[in-house]
Parts: sequence; structure tokens; C-alpha cells
Amino acid sequence: MSEYYLLECYTTPDRWDYLEVEQHSGADQGQSWISGQRFDVTIREPIDLSWSLDSHGPRKYIYDAGIPLYHRDVCRALASAGVDNLDLYRARIADPRTGSLCEEYLAINIVGLVTAADLSKSSYVAYNNSALIDTDFDALSIEPSRASGLLMFRLAECSTGVVVHRSIKPHIEAHARNPDMIAPTFVAPRAWLG
Repeated sequence: MSEYYLLECYTTPDRWDYLEVEQHSGADQGQSWISGQRFDVTIREPIDLSWSLDSHGPRKYIYDAGIPLYHRDVCRALASAGVDNLDLYRARIADPRTGSLCEEYLAINIVGLVTAADLSKSSYVAYNNSALIDTDFDALSIEPSRASGLLMFRLAECSTGVVVHRSIKPHIEAHARNPDMIAPTFVAPRAWLG
């Protein structure tokens, strides 16, 4: 069993239509949410976003495009598991059809960008002769000793990849139990496409 998983929130073929979050111009306040670094400005809260007009269906526990949004239940699970390298910001997601506001999600900045891939055991394509930031993986191998004890971090070789220690999994599964929502997915590194 792997020490680490990649944290995703996949849909299944019977649940393709799910609510998408749209990012408004300036909502990111000029900061990169996938850099693994603390922000150098004060983020104005709440961060205002909206649900997409053309999507419907069950909500996901995690949205990872643009500004990462984690449901408050997942944030509670991470805290209970001992994850202490997250900067959390209040978010407000408007439904443009009804005007209702959803405040069940927090925008999260994961502080920690770790060069943890064992490239000699991974299958990947690197661009610009560098295996950093946007490497495409068909299979990933993680070297646990490089994680420096972090329970959750961004993968430096592909910064959209969120890596969690296996000890996190039962905490999230215990908190993210609403059957009407799309649960987080724990992907083994060898099976991860990133």
C-alpha cells in the first residue's frame, strides 16, 4: 500500500451533471492558488464566486479549478487529522438563477510545494526539459522521505496535484458522508493521471 494518495473529486458516468463554480474576474486577487506559497497580500473575504448557469446536479465536496474550494466538512476532517499547513478563506457562491448564497465552502491555499516524485519509477512527459510545475504523469511514484513529514502538499512536478498521507483518508471518509454529494476520491499514485 502506498503511503500517499492524490486527492481528487471525480464524478461517475451516472453523475456527469454537477454544479460548476465560475471564478469572477479579480476573485483570485492576483494570487496563484497552486503555487504552494503563502500569499503576499491580504485576501479580501468573503471571496465571491457563482455557480455556473448551465450545470446542475449534486455538489462536489471539492472543487479544484481556479480557486480550490473545499466543503467545510472536508476542512474539519483535515484539521482533525492534524493537517496544519492550510490557509483558509471564507467563500460565498451565488446561484445566478435564484440569488441564493452558499457559504458551505472555504477557499484553501495549501502551503507546501514538494518535489516528491521519484521520476525513475514514474511514467511522465516533461516540458521545456524540466520535470517541474506542469509535468504530465501517466503513472506516478512518490518518494515518502521527500515529504518531510507533511500530511498534505502540492506536488512540485505537477502543482495541480494534491498529495495526502494515507492517515488522512479515514478522517475525510468519516466527515464527507452526505450521499447527495460527490465524495472525494483517493487515487493511488500509480493510477493518477496528472
